Amino acid sequence: MRTLPHNTPVWITVVLVLVSGICLQASPDSAVCDTTQNWIGHFLLRSEADNAPLSLQYEVARSQLRARLRQIDTELDEPGISPGEGFRLLRERLRAEEQLRETEAEYQLKFTKMRYRKAIEIIKMLYEKILSMDHHFSSLKAQQDLLKISNPHHYPAFQEVRTLLEDKMKKKFNFTMPELMRSNPYLSAAFSIAGMMMSGTEDKDRKESQEKIACILDFTVSMHNDLNVIYYETGYLRDANLTLRRDCEALFSDCSRQVGYTITLEGCRQSDDWERLYSLLDNMVAKALGEQGTTSASTQQSDPRLLLKAETNLQFAIDRVVMFITRYSDFVNQGAEYYKKFAKIADSYEHEKTCESVLPDEFRQLKSDIGQTLEKFNSAYRMPEVQGSRLKDMLYGASE
Repeated sequence: MRTLPHNTPVWITVVLVLVSGICLQASPDSAVCDTTQNWIGHFLLRSEADNAPLSLQYEVARSQLRARLRQIDTELDEPGISPGEGFRLLRERLRAEEQLRETEAEYQLKFTKMRYRKAIEIIKMLYEKILSMDHHFSSLKAQQDLLKISNPHHYPAFQEVRTLLEDKMKKKFNFTMPELMRSNPYLSAAFSIAGMMMSGTEDKDRKESQEKIACILDFTVSMHNDLNVIYYETGYLRDANLTLRRDCEALFSDCSRQVGYTITLEGCRQSDDWERLYSLLDNMVAKALGEQGTTSASTQQSDPRLLLKAETNLQFAIDRVVMFITRYSDFVNQGAEYYKKFAKIADSYEHEKTCESVLPDEFRQLKSDIGQTLEKFNSAYRMPEVQGSRLKDMLYGASE
């Protein structure tokens, strides 16, 4: 059975301590972690502050009704009570029980309304993170050049030597390198090695060219498949992030539709239209509670049908957000694992120091991009405030 939440300020301290530990492990000096801790601190404390007055109000109303029920039971147990008085007390007891059920339903909807607002705030925050990842993947120029740095024909030093070899091979053997071989690093390497052996190059020229060619061919042939793995798996992550973005937009549409809001997430974000969404939420709940058009609490009358409909619609939206939180966290965890693998691949070239002067700048930039992206997956994107059971408890309420 789902019950109404009570004030639990202790867990806020626990969550903040856990977030501090996660940030220290991920990046102790990271400004992003400071932002994360500030965000979660303000978010949770604001949630607690929002819940506290309503929780107190609910507890007071419920305590008064339960006290009256206990008093009625005591009066009914008194010996010598007249039948008329007994019937009056029984009728009053039935009314008090009905009032208690209505009070619980009304306050449950009010709590659900607050959780719905928090769910929308979480969608808003996650969408910004997803957009940040989308921009990040699109700006990784070094990874876009992966296919180039794994092909020796894109190295000026190799092109220069290859042109010299082709000229001498053509003069001596009337042989020209086919175009197909130019795009295949393995065939190109074989041609170059054979050309160096058969072209009759003088020892001095051969010595100078061999050192450059050896490093270029060793790097491109050794790392060709590994760099392709990084290229295609980065493309997979970029496409998966795009799918996550579209699903986040669809999630917002499904959730906002429950209160009659029809503008897209991107449209709401661009026009900063969040207050209108919250206004529609307030109107829907007020209508279900019978608060529209009434001037006092004594005259308002809730509609049980509208109460149930509003509770169901809002809880449906909250359920969807909680599921998306898990999916987002899974994607970030997956991205971190991929980039750990990329980092190992980039560090696996055993002749890096020997061939450092020949290796392209794009390769060094690639290693830097991988390191920075891994740090982002472990800090900026791995948001502690959307992980763990505490936030879900805040959205769902306590269970028993």
